[in-house]
Amino acid sequence: MHRRLTALLLAALTACGTTAAQAAPRPSLAPPAPEQSYWPGQDALMDAAARVDEVAPGRWPAAYAGVALDVPGGRLMIYRVPTAGMDAALRALAPAVRVDLVDATYPAASLEKGAAKVWADQAFWQQRGVTVHGVGTDFGRCVTVGLANPRRDGAKVTAHYPGVALCVEQGYPSDLLTAG
Repeated sequence: MHRRLTALLLAALTACGTTAAQAAPRPSLAPPAPEQSYWPGQDALMDAAARVDEVAPGRWPAAYAGVALDVPGGRLMIYRVPTAGMDAALRALAPAVRVDLVDATYPAASLEKGAAKVWADQAFWQQRGVTVHGVGTDFGRCVTVGLANPRRDGAKVTAHYPGVALCVEQGYPSDLLTAG
């Protein structure tokens, strides 16, 4: 049986104009060259972002709002509440990349504090029939709160946190993914 399958395979390969030697994969003696799986300049942007995010929150807690990468555009976007002397110092932290400074209304520390309050109140909201699917921050703008029914519950949630800038949006439950 084995010989018959081999003969059929060889006949099929010959009919296709391919020899068995051509069809069989040859093991490579050298490892393949590593491929660049990221954008040119991405490492420099990531290094600069890490440096800014390490220094800025401690140096300007009332003004620093976050950092983001525009990898295709090759620029580092630093969100900050405009503060005297801050812009030049931020640019000096990332001299090797293009830096765009983006005005923010609130510093990250303030928004993170507000997000922590909302997150800590999950049980409070659940007891009142309000499903909070997620809490986060939007750079320098607001605390984002994903609700199951924002039209019905948004005003209640917003009223409960005076002084916290909230952006209420449609939220969705998370699906737990497991390996296997």
